[in-house]
Amino acid sequence: MRIGYLDCFSGVSGDMWVGALLDAGLALDDLREVVKSLQVPGVGIRSERVLRAGVAGTRFVVEVNGREPGRAILDPRPLTPAMRPASRAAAPLSPKSEAAGHVHRRLADIEAILRRARMPAAIESQCVSVFARIAEVEAQAHMSTVDAVHFHEVGAEDTIVDVVCACVGTKLLGVERLYSSAVAVGSGVVRAAHGVLPVPAPATMALLAGVPIRSGTLEGERTTPTGAALLAALVTEFEPRLAWVPGNAGYGAGTRDDPAVPNLLRLTLGEERNPGSAQCVEEITCQLDTATGEHVGWLVDEAMQRGALDAVVAAVQMKKGRPGFLVTVIADVASADRLATFLLEESGSLGVRRLRSERSVVERWQEKRDTVLGAVTFKCARLPSGHVVARAEDDDLRRLCRERGIGRAEVIRLLAGQ
Repeated sequence: MRIGYLDCFSGVSGDMWVGALLDAGLALDDLREVVKSLQVPGVGIRSERVLRAGVAGTRFVVEVNGREPGRAILDPRPLTPAMRPASRAAAPLSPKSEAAGHVHRRLADIEAILRRARMPAAIESQCVSVFARIAEVEAQAHMSTVDAVHFHEVGAEDTIVDVVCACVGTKLLGVERLYSSAVAVGSGVVRAAHGVLPVPAPATMALLAGVPIRSGTLEGERTTPTGAALLAALVTEFEPRLAWVPGNAGYGAGTRDDPAVPNLLRLTLGEERNPGSAQCVEEITCQLDTATGEHVGWLVDEAMQRGALDAVVAAVQMKKGRPGFLVTVIADVASADRLATFLLEESGSLGVRRLRSERSVVERWQEKRDTVLGAVTFKCARLPSGHVVARAEDDDLRRLCRERGIGRAEVIRLLAGQ
């Protein structure tokens, strides 16, 4: 399984995330097509190679009308009465808000922009999830509702582009599962649209609930609300016990150039070799007696696209003698809430059942092998005894049947004769 591992030793933000993707091999032109499809006037993107404390990385830059929006002022000094705004109405907007000149958008406004983009439905859902998470914590912090929340810095054009490029880029690099270290958050205070806030900002702290963090060792804001929301939406597990083979590593640079600690986010791509003998998963089930076979098939495919580990359907006899379907989705704990919501929204069921359990798995991987029929991808597994078994991937079997004009059984027989 292809994985990505984020080392957040200097924090994380949206632009650092995208910079790390680019540094690890993502093509900037692929992101330009997506950004163009957002149809936000005056927005463009570029990247540049920079040094941070002597370490090279890639900085991702969003420009609005040919200029880079300003950044929030970071101030590590203790909060004093002179720094405190007189009221919320008098609280200064950050330079980022002033420079961008953007409208303070609501969640519905951002969702409308995302719907215009040319990206898969699953990636669009991820992007919406990032902003929905921010809206939820902002609503709680300001005693408002999700629909009424005005996004300030997080609703700016450059932040919308950061989120879209982070979600799309992670997918384009083929990352099937994303892990992360503990997250450095910084210390001190930060000036924002609501005035002077402690670091981490209230929204950031709420978004990092349940996430291992490091605080107090670095000055200033090191993890932004956008970075925290991306972690919450995309990362499967933090500080995992993991056996994997690292490959390319990319370093995404922030705007700060701290001589003591490189202001970089490291993304390492690799292959997971042994995800562990036991994993905690959730089984999410529902019974359907009004759905068509086509709809149930779509539910299974879409659940897999949204990050399910597996999804199966069984025929059942329901009350009053009605035939129906039992849909079971297996999810890791981090994805369970999102997949349960998907089933409630799309299946037609009025409820789902959730059962947390442990699953035991064996080490598995894919490898290409030269055969009498050409290059074929095999799925390999190492049994507890140490014995390795392998079988050809179904997609390759189907391809060989079409290309060679022979039956499936004959293809399997020829491959077995290697």
